[in-house]
Amino acid sequence: MSADEELKRHNLYREYNAIEVVKIEQDHCEVKADIQPQFLNHGGYVHGGFLFTIADCVSGTTARTDGREYVTQSAHINFIRNVQSGRVYATGSIISRGRKIVIVQVLVRAEDGMLLANVTVNMFCMGGKTNV
Repeated sequence: MSADEELKRHNLYREYNAIEVVKIEQDHCEVKADIQPQFLNHGGYVHGGFLFTIADCVSGTTARTDGREYVTQSAHINFIRNVQSGRVYATGSIISRGRKIVIVQVLVRAEDGMLLANVTVNMFCMGGKTNV
């Protein structure tokens, strides 16, 4: 199995949230999700929890492009805009990779490119070979 296939393989949480891996490169990943009714808040907009979920999923896969296991240590999200329908994309890029801590910058965008959220996620390396 290639490294890309390993990172894309079965992940129950990502699947449960209908998040699909679009692209993986070293220190970079992109995912997408079609907005579904269960992702909306009472106002009819994408729930902030879903925007955080897609950001967390892409950051974990981005961190794992070095072949090791990571867990989220901390995160900060800035909600900027929101949408009610369509598709949401999240891109993760490594901005710092240390021996144990990786910092991932995530941009969550609507399908028209509008920025929905800017997220910084600190991932802690658990070591070992990845099992995404």
